[in-house]
Amino acid sequence: MTAFVATLAIAFSLAAPQGDATPRGITGSVTITHRGEPLVAQPDQQLTSPVLVRVTDTTPGAAADSPHTYRIDYIAVVAGTHDLREHIRHRDGSAVAELAPITVAVVSELPERHGTDLFGTPTRPFFTRNHYRLIGALLAIAWIAVPTVFLIRRAIRNRPPAPAPPAAPPPTLADQLRPLAESAMKGSLSLEDQARLELLLLAFWSQRRDLSMKPPAEAIAALRHDPEASPLLLAVEHWLHSPEGAPRDLGALLDPYRAHAQVELPASASEPAEAQR
Repeated sequence: MTAFVATLAIAFSLAAPQGDATPRGITGSVTITHRGEPLVAQPDQQLTSPVLVRVTDTTPGAAADSPHTYRIDYIAVVAGTHDLREHIRHRDGSAVAELAPITVAVVSELPERHGTDLFGTPTRPFFTRNHYRLIGALLAIAWIAVPTVFLIRRAIRNRPPAPAPPAAPPPTLADQLRPLAESAMKGSLSLEDQARLELLLLAFWSQRRDLSMKPPAEAIAALRHDPEASPLLLAVEHWLHSPEGAPRDLGALLDPYRAHAQVELPASASEPAEAQR
């Protein structure tokens, strides 16, 4: 009801000048004088009614038994002649039979067969053929996308875990000997490290040359004449005592020890083998 009253007020605010005929959809106005029961507009008006009427008492301060002046504003959606009495009532709801006919003429400025709808717009309906095609395309995309997303998620979920990186190979005896040999090559090998180097070579070759029963000094002397054990041992002695002309190919000297695990020395084995002679 509130929306109807607001719409009606806006429509009546667009009033046209009074004249013999009022264009359809434009507000017209008629003034009458009436004595008796106050007049009001018909209460059950709808936006689709042929005529919409609003009654205003322009002399509200006049006595009840004296004539009152009323302005009747109207807006018609149907062209033709209309009697405004049909849309006016007494305040108690009774008909206004005592009034003379209040006829107004309404003319149309719209094309023929336009109809009576003054509130419609020429906007094309949303569901045109192109929109149906668009909706159909969207439904097809959704139809394909749902199983595609499901299959992709399942493939990702069931993907086998990446293989663990291969474990680094354990350090070899060559890795254990390399820092000692490099220090010897630079002439910076300490007596303690020299003893450690000799003990590592002695522990390794004693098991392969049956030297475990010999004193360390004799075992070292035997290794100096062994064709496989002597190259690294003699090279270290050259680096420490006469570096000029000493071999420099450390990689070749460590080749015999690359395929063997590191040697664990007992904690007490710290005295250089040469000192035990």
